[in-house]
Amino acid sequence: MILLCILILLALCRPAYGTCGQTCGLRPMIAPLGSTRVVGGTDVMPGMGAWAGIASVRCYWNPPVSVHVCGGTLVGAQWLLTAAHCFINRTNPLSEWAIVLGATSLGQSGPDVEVRRIKRLILHEKYTPELEYHDIALLELDRPVQCRSSIQTACLPGPSVTLSDLTNCYVAGWGDRIVKSSGRDVLQQAKVQVVDNQLCNSSEWLQGYIHDFQVCAGQGGVGTCQGDSGGPLVCRDRRGGFFWQIGVTSWGVGCARPKRPAVSSSTQYYYNWIWSTMGRKPAPAATPAPTVTPRPTQPCPFPHEKLQQFFDLLKDILRYLKEKMF
Repeated sequence: MILLCILILLALCRPAYGTCGQTCGLRPMIAPLGSTRVVGGTDVMPGMGAWAGIASVRCYWNPPVSVHVCGGTLVGAQWLLTAAHCFINRTNPLSEWAIVLGATSLGQSGPDVEVRRIKRLILHEKYTPELEYHDIALLELDRPVQCRSSIQTACLPGPSVTLSDLTNCYVAGWGDRIVKSSGRDVLQQAKVQVVDNQLCNSSEWLQGYIHDFQVCAGQGGVGTCQGDSGGPLVCRDRRGGFFWQIGVTSWGVGCARPKRPAVSSSTQYYYNWIWSTMGRKPAPAATPAPTVTPRPTQPCPFPHEKLQQFFDLLKDILRYLKEKMF
């Protein structure tokens, strides 16, 4: 009986597999490991559930060789968020593109890795390639993705989230191998500082090129580079155990130069566009009491029903053991 209870308990503690969207923003970053190389970043090790929402956007040619083009993040069971410029001036039809989720290295395969084709590409209607304004896009996948420890959705901040209250911001990607000086195609992560838009726009920085639909982050030796476009800029909620994706990597002047931070499209600015494009109503804005842990406008925490089952079963095991001992 005890053995049976333990087995049930272990089953309940295993990572949840199911339709994506039930959880989001969990564990996008792990402790730095491996060689330092995004620029100034560190390797993301497989099997740790880190950066579970990130995806590699790839082109396929004949013979079937895939080439990483951009990053992206899963925002729904059948939707990927990325940068619009990833698809400009590319002649490959959508049938020759693929989305790879659940991998930390570009050559990784196995049961935790899923590959999807692109059913539909939707660029923001105001996207301006010459200036990289409104550089954001959604990809509808050919079929839904099943969530697991290695694949989760990103948390998108709604209007009620105060970005200045967020801490510990990170970027990740499989970008430029020359700058990173490594031949291994391992996902890179780096901690970055978000730069206030007013400072970012000053004469010594980006000289008025920044708008309210953009976010600046990373400079002075740490930041994104070519090939990291479309990937996430995330920040930890100060009072919660999850991360908000506040940006989609868009452009930069060189890579991680001093006073030349990378520029991302603000997901908060495009929050309503993202939800309406997916054909869904935005989740209601949360305004929790100060004593209550704030919740993302997408459901991010561990499913309560599983947690309740865990505690109920634990109580039953303790009660059983007490009866046997006394």
